[in-house]
Amino acid sequence: MARRFIANSLIAAAALLAIAGAINFEVDPFQQYRVPTKYEPRFYRSFQRWENPGVARNYAFDRAIVASSFFENISGSEVDRAFGYGKTQNLCDSAMTAYDAKKLVETALSTGRVKEIIFNVDYNSFSGAPDRVGYGDKLPLYLYDRAHWNDYPYVLSIATLRKSLDILAGRREEGYRTDSDAPWYWADGVTFSAKNVIGELDVTDMNRRYQQPQRTLDGMMKSFEANVVPLVRDHPKATFIFTWPPYSILAWIDFRRRGQLDVSLEFKRRFFEVLSKYPNVRIHDFQARTDWITNLDEYRDIYHFSPRISDALVKELGAGHERMTQDDYVARIEKLRSIAESADLGRIIAEVRARPG
Repeated sequence: MARRFIANSLIAAAALLAIAGAINFEVDPFQQYRVPTKYEPRFYRSFQRWENPGVARNYAFDRAIVASSFFENISGSEVDRAFGYGKTQNLCDSAMTAYDAKKLVETALSTGRVKEIIFNVDYNSFSGAPDRVGYGDKLPLYLYDRAHWNDYPYVLSIATLRKSLDILAGRREEGYRTDSDAPWYWADGVTFSAKNVIGELDVTDMNRRYQQPQRTLDGMMKSFEANVVPLVRDHPKATFIFTWPPYSILAWIDFRRRGQLDVSLEFKRRFFEVLSKYPNVRIHDFQARTDWITNLDEYRDIYHFSPRISDALVKELGAGHERMTQDDYVARIEKLRSIAESADLGRIIAEVRARPG
């Protein structure tokens, strides 16, 4: 009797798993096997690491934006207009590390369709071990390859099943978008203003909100050499457009106060000197754009800038502006050093607080 009960229970469990797997495979809420045709695609912010590899394989594009939250507000169509050619897909991932970026770029390039990568360069993404992933989660590497046999954590997942059933039932929830042109856009839900940035700032610990770890040059270079150099070297037919994003002036004050300024600028120098040797690389630097970085009304916090800056940055990229060269890269770095060293936090705060309203 007991054996029959156990056997029946196992059979029932296997049947339920098979049903769940069939539902998840057919609905495919994270778009791992196909672009949805029977329902609007759902791009879940909380599952970017699970969804982006499927988008990279299944959507038709030849240019990818691979970046952290800095570029999430950029749509593919605005890049296409600025460049005048191609089809762009945004594959951004909040808190993306260099390792995260490498695995996603490899997935996109494996399709054979992708010819250009717009790659956001964030100093903090090179902190920690070369295989560090964002948010401390494990990267679901089984979704980043082309095999299906190892996808069972996805197709048999309760989390996947919940999404599948929500889709089948037509239930809507918070936390996803349906626009494949700007799948990770978030600017419509936050405020960009100098008063807001200063109001939320802890002047005694400017790093409190993000808790970025202290970086070392040795550690950053190891991550760079493990994650970025192989991409460029091993994919000579792909063009890599590396882009240094315009942090606000407050981020540079924070770097200076935490002893991270010299480390950052030396890393930037080495980054250029190594990658500028490759003919398939362009490097654009927007970090000393004082017309942007000092206008705190265009920022959400010390790092994240508004769509107006994003739009301007995309147009500059498309026009080939702010490109680092052998003739000016040292001067660019020294200009940024001067800007960071001369910035006066007290004066900036006082000016913002003195505004009417």
